[in-house]
Amino acid sequence: MIVDFMPVSLNDYPKNIATTVFTAGCNFKCPYCHNSELIKYNNKNVDKEFFKYIKSRNNLIKAVCITGGEPTLHEDLHEFCSKCKNENLLVKLDTNGTNPNVLNDLVNNDLINYVAMDIKTDFNNYKNFGASDDDLENIKKSINILKKNMIDYEFRITVHPKLLTPEQANLIAREIYPVNKLVLQAYKYSEGVLNKEFCGESSCPPEYLELIKKSMSEYIDNILLRV
Repeated sequence: MIVDFMPVSLNDYPKNIATTVFTAGCNFKCPYCHNSELIKYNNKNVDKEFFKYIKSRNNLIKAVCITGGEPTLHEDLHEFCSKCKNENLLVKLDTNGTNPNVLNDLVNNDLINYVAMDIKTDFNNYKNFGASDDDLENIKKSINILKKNMIDYEFRITVHPKLLTPEQANLIAREIYPVNKLVLQAYKYSEGVLNKEFCGESSCPPEYLELIKKSMSEYIDNILLRV
């Protein structure tokens, strides 16, 4: 299922040393995506290498973060998560929320411990990221699944003046309220960005991140910043 993995990450799973695995393929085309090479890249499989590595580092690695691409596009995600659980790993899933049935299955079967769901924009503008009307309805369903508090989660928004206005941020806060945890992460330019003409080559200024936080704090208390 996975095409590559980062052996050690100190940032991807809260309070745990993790290995981050990458899946290929995505149903969105986010202009700020820095893993754009994964969108069509699917001619490699390193599952065996990953589990061999995990067995050799079980005294160090306590968690796995599954990211992409969009992991829920893969039919063998359930099986992969089950194998990770058999290795006594905590499992974190990064998702855009377009597959609520998959998310619900993983939650109900205790195959994941943490979900980071990206909120791309306000509901009226999801089409700019390649979302259909059906995608938007599925995203709303995934939001509601997480808000049942059956699992630890965070909603996550990438912030840049070209991507998000304070008015849009306030609207998003109203749309997803109430929320246990929201993470605002600053856009950072890299050569792999899918559409640098749209996003530009300048990273998000810290003061703009604070402005977005202020615009959302009317509805959401627990807002973390990742610069």
